[in-house]
Amino acid sequence: MKTTIKTIAIASLFASFGTFAASPVTGWVVEDGLIGSPQVKQDGITAVSSFEKKDGKIIFSMMMVSDKKSDDVGIKLIETESPIMVNGKKIMMEEQRQGQLRSFNPKTEAGTQYLLNEFKTKDGVIIENLTYSTNSFNQAFEKLQ
Repeated sequence: MKTTIKTIAIASLFASFGTFAASPVTGWVVEDGLIGSPQVKQDGITAVSSFEKKDGKIIFSMMMVSDKKSDDVGIKLIETESPIMVNGKKIMMEEQRQGQLRSFNPKTEAGTQYLLNEFKTKDGVIIENLTYSTNSFNQAFEKLQ
């Protein structure tokens, strides 16, 4: 149940950032206690990432939606662990899949801290061949704290 709620929340985040399609977002935005990336689109995948602060901890989430029917895993929620590449380093993630939606959260605090450091210090962050801009990330992150 908790996982399903989280997946729905991330999907809602994705949908809310989709409302900016008429005027594309070029930097990170602050909305409802979290910061979210602009949409990243490549090879039939649309993705967003977010950071939020909960109970004093930083939480990273990434959501990807494929437009390929072959990526559809059906209506049943599937939970697994899988490594993903972040700027050339493997980070172990908890993954949830449903339909053509995939969501990821770092399995460890060290993974979250690595991601946070990459977004704070790099010009771009490549996650699974998708490049996220860090334009305005630090300014948005300051508002989160």
